[in-house]
Amino acid sequence: MQVKLTIQERLKDLRVERGLTLEQLAEQTGLSKSALGKYETDDFKDISPFSIVTLAKFYGVSTDYLLGMTETKNHPDIGAGTGAGG
Repeated sequence: MQVKLTIQERLKDLRVERGLTLEQLAEQTGLSKSALGKYETDDFKDISPFSIVTLAKFYGVSTDYLLGMTETKNHPDIGAGTGAGG
């Protein structure tokens, strides 16, 4: 049985996996610390499409993964850990 993670859990897990604080994530993504904190808690309302795309690009995952539409983090055509990008 596979347990589906919520958007909040996925965002927090990705941040913790990288050893980042909310402050560091805010600095690196340009999103506000308060917004990022709300995204990871149950009191969040809606995450803007801009924030979803920004976080997906930052973490190297698909937007579908963040939104819980798939359990696959990366798009099948994207090689993991290539280090390419800009």
